[in-house]
Amino acid sequence: MPDLAEMELYCVEARGLIARAEAAVLAMNANGACQGHRLMAAQGLTAMKHLNRIIELHHNRLAFAALPNAASPPVAPRRNWLSALRQRLAISGPALETRA
Repeated sequence: MPDLAEMELYCVEARGLIARAEAAVLAMNANGACQGHRLMAAQGLTAMKHLNRIIELHHNRLAFAALPNAASPPVAPRRNWLSALRQRLAISGPALETRA
């Protein structure tokens, strides 16, 4: 598992690669490359951006874990539909009205 310093290097490298790929895509568009080549370049750029997001998420997770006394953010309890329905019925009264 890489440490925080390694993740910093990965983030910098990913940003550099994405900048080069964006420049290549713009050059292909300016030079009038065929649609298939432009599509492949755009898909490659999209994949690189997705990997960069994954790398940055992992970097942020490591940075948060490195903080002293780091506590995880609070998570709201999961509610299923039955508990939500019971709470709603308790607030508004019975769901069906009966008339005499």
